[in-house]
This record gives sequence, structure tokens and C-alpha cells, in this order.
Amino acid sequence: MTPDPNEYLLGDLPRPRRATTIERATRRQEAIALRRAGVGVDAIATRLKVHPSTVYAWMKDAIAAIPREDADELRSLELDRLDAIFRGHFHAAVSGDVRSAETCLKVMERRARLLNLDAARAQGLEQVGGLLDRLVFGDAESPEG
Repeated sequence: MTPDPNEYLLGDLPRPRRATTIERATRRQEAIALRRAGVGVDAIATRLKVHPSTVYAWMKDAIAAIPREDADELRSLELDRLDAIFRGHFHAAVSGDVRSAETCLKVMERRARLLNLDAARAQGLEQVGGLLDRLVFGDAESPEG
């Protein structure tokens, strides 16, 4: 007779129970709903008792599964939220309030990531670098070259 894996001997600790597929899906959906409501990733992770990187992975998967039109709508919503935060701090920031200035900079960084502006900037810098090289070292394609 084989022992029942759900039973354990006196003094033994039960094996930790793994979350079922349904439980994991439910937690993911809760995380997504909380994030849409504006709750931060760390707060979601604490509430659901997972690591913040897990929440980030769930968000990445959820975003990848969103149809393009819905993703654009979500991006627009995030940009509107960022605009509201920025507007609320901008006057104080330019008046010298350090905390508001830091908040404005964080909003600007987030906006740049959301719109992928840093990648576009890097590509533009590479093009400028190539043009400078051609000016300094000469154009390899010119007949004078």
C-alpha cells in the first residue's frame, strides 16, 4: 500500500501548497485591475504576496495580449494621468520647489519610456555621429575621397 501524498507523519510539515491555475489567473486579473485603478506595483505585490518582478511580468504579459487599439487607448490613459501629475507640479517646480521638480522629472522620464523616446534619441545620435564622421574623415563615397 503506497502512502497518500496528502498525509504526513507526526512531526512532519506539510508540503507548501502550490497555487492552482485558476488561483494564479485570478491573482493576475486582480493585479491588472489594481494597476488600471492606479495602484503602484509595489503595493500590488505586497497585497498579493508576490515579488514586484512578478507583477511587472504579469503587466508585460497583459500588455502583450492587448489588441493594438486597446493598447493605444491604455497608453493614452497613462499619458493623460502623467499630464495631470505634471500640471499639478509644474508651477511649483519652476518656482523652485525641489520635490515638485523631482516629480516633474520622474513624469518626464516615464513619458519618454512610454513613448519610446529614448530609443529614437539614440538612433538620432547615431545618425548625427555618422554625419560628423563623414565631415571629419571625409566621405568615402565622394570621388575626391
